[in-house]
Amino acid sequence: MIAKNSGRLASMLGAVALLCCLASIGRAEQINIVIRVQPDSPRRVIIEGTRAPTVTWSFRDSYAGVLNLGSRIVHLQLFDSTGAEIQTRRIAPGQFEAAKAASKFRYEVTLDPPARASEAAFVSWLNGERGLLMLSDLVPISNSPVVKNVDYAFDPVKVNRDEDERASVRLSLPEGWTAYSSERQSQSGEFQVPDIGRAVFAVGRHLRISRTTISKTELNLVVDAEWAFADPEALELAEKVLKAHLDVFRARPSNNFTLILFPLSQTVTADRWTAETRGSTTTLLMGKLPSKTAALAQLSVPLTHELFHFWVPNGLALEGDYDWFYEGFTVYQAARTAVRLDLLTFPEFLNAIARAFDAYASNADRDRWSLIEASRRRWTTGGSVVYQKSMLVAFLYDLKLRSQSRGKRSLDDAYREVYRLYSEGKSSGTSDQRAIDANQAVVTVLEGSPNMRDFADSFIRRATPVDLPAELDPFGLRVERLGLRTRISVSETLTGRQRDLLRQLGYNDYVRSQKRR
Repeated sequence: MIAKNSGRLASMLGAVALLCCLASIGRAEQINIVIRVQPDSPRRVIIEGTRAPTVTWSFRDSYAGVLNLGSRIVHLQLFDSTGAEIQTRRIAPGQFEAAKAASKFRYEVTLDPPARASEAAFVSWLNGERGLLMLSDLVPISNSPVVKNVDYAFDPVKVNRDEDERASVRLSLPEGWTAYSSERQSQSGEFQVPDIGRAVFAVGRHLRISRTTISKTELNLVVDAEWAFADPEALELAEKVLKAHLDVFRARPSNNFTLILFPLSQTVTADRWTAETRGSTTTLLMGKLPSKTAALAQLSVPLTHELFHFWVPNGLALEGDYDWFYEGFTVYQAARTAVRLDLLTFPEFLNAIARAFDAYASNADRDRWSLIEASRRRWTTGGSVVYQKSMLVAFLYDLKLRSQSRGKRSLDDAYREVYRLYSEGKSSGTSDQRAIDANQAVVTVLEGSPNMRDFADSFIRRATPVDLPAELDPFGLRVERLGLRTRISVSETLTGRQRDLLRQLGYNDYVRSQKRR
């Protein structure tokens, strides 16, 4: 939905999206707010509204490595139902205590853009031209006694499944500004937000909106600034990627997807980008390359990865730390998608695998933890295992499954089965439903194919080293060490079965033979 001002509301493979998670069960709690972007100071917003009476007022202080968010909350005023102000004291950054239960509030939030470009897609910020408003770091955290497992150091790519955190939001913007959100907007101008953790609002002076439809699914593109490519070209690329993912899952988690494309305002090299997917909204900020070809190639990298998150994990009703699957495996899946769409050549695909192996091999802790344990340590010491090693394991799993099934099954089938069994629609409907452990659910699916149980036990449940040359040799791939880098190439002599397998992954032996002449 689009809202206007004056009260008429609206490097490289393996970089990851980031997203907030709050888990809770119980009765719904509604918060009603007005967010006023100040015309004289666009880096500041005033937020006022009402919520269920409470004494303790808490705001999120960290988000996937972005710290001190609570210190942005200033001038908090609390009131009772009659409008009388209640004495309030600050007990910690973003933590306040009222003298008695308060239901009305007013406070300010300073929203300077993050100093680090990598954080710009993860939290709310504003500058003089545009900005992002993400409710999860702007509104108070629910203090309802029914809320359980509030994760303050949450894993940011998981979806907030807290149906108790609903909001009615009205935006008041400076003259000439507009806003866009995929949230439903009422005739009176309020956005009705069923899940605060998924709500993203793009605001700015020069937003451009374009859209297309894919298999009854609407894709919306929200763009600001000028790029080397035209808006229709960016939309067409996103449409191709989304269609490829739809072909994998054969189902859609939403009827409405949104891609927000903003430039990075920080001083960085033009090839940098950062992205996050919340619910069915992907926010992508990039540097601006002057070449259209290079800029579209740069755009394709985060799109193949981020748009996959609409399904995994955002469309799944799973709980727990299974980042190895929805991040590391998805890095591999994104590369495979890029090959299918001719956005990446087969040699480039092998080079990406080789770079992941080099990064894995250079990490002293590479085989210290299983993939499951490393996921619990993702934001401290397990990141390399979650991304690089998991990407390698996904590659090996896909190769083995394709080989053993003679091309009849692949990792696509595993993703499809996970979504079929555990999509949010399959698991909703009962208030007393138990949380489904993600690691157990996903590993069970991966082991479901014949002869794959030992593989999952070795490479997922245990910290088995990856001997890449030995693992790839049976599939006709040769691993060499050239100086400080690994090179993966196709063997000179292939069996018919090896050739058929590699062709499924994008190998073109005709092109290779032509180059050798």
